[in-house]
Amino acid sequence: MNQRQRIILAGLLAVMLAPLAGCSSIGWLYNVTVPPKKVPAAFELEPNEKVLVLVDDLGKPVRYEQIKRLLTENINRLLLEKKAAEKVVSYADVFRLSAKRKDFNRLGISNVARELGANQVIYVYLDEFSLKDDPTISLWHGKLGVTVRVVNLKGKTVWPVDRPAGHRPEIAKTPQVDDLSPTYGAQVAAELADEMAQNIARLFYEHSVPQGHAP
Repeated sequence: MNQRQRIILAGLLAVMLAPLAGCSSIGWLYNVTVPPKKVPAAFELEPNEKVLVLVDDLGKPVRYEQIKRLLTENINRLLLEKKAAEKVVSYADVFRLSAKRKDFNRLGISNVARELGANQVIYVYLDEFSLKDDPTISLWHGKLGVTVRVVNLKGKTVWPVDRPAGHRPEIAKTPQVDDLSPTYGAQVAAELADEMAQNIARLFYEHSVPQGHAP
């Protein structure tokens, strides 16, 4: 059965079963008859080499410093879980180096990698980050946008080769929530970091998406 036949069959069965089954059953039926689409890695990291995930806000410092830690740790975890990398540099090591070296922001990407024993860098630049549209009100609405590129020890961008400035994944957003608690921002930041980490990490390993969805 080809893909077109699967879709037609799913549609017919959904119509026939709609009076008897709930939306969840129809969704299950669709997933069975129309399997997810496999998406290959956009770039495969070099095996057996330590990877540095470097989240940077140079030029546009963010006020919520913890977003760098959350994003780095989530990306590292996914790279290891999905076996896209065998070794990664911890955020704690990056933080210690930045505290030790007063010239950290002038070292350059490749020099930071050498200092930390890494052979390749996933460089993540924070283009946009906010927890609220208006900091004076209680309505939380998180947004996180980044640009990603892979850099080698010579400081050369090896991916994406056609866009030296980097690849921009889909922006991560959280729904609008009215909450007076000043600590609610930590939950918003965690949700943003989790979503964006998945958007970034899956660039480096094969994954599945529903048919009709963007990779």
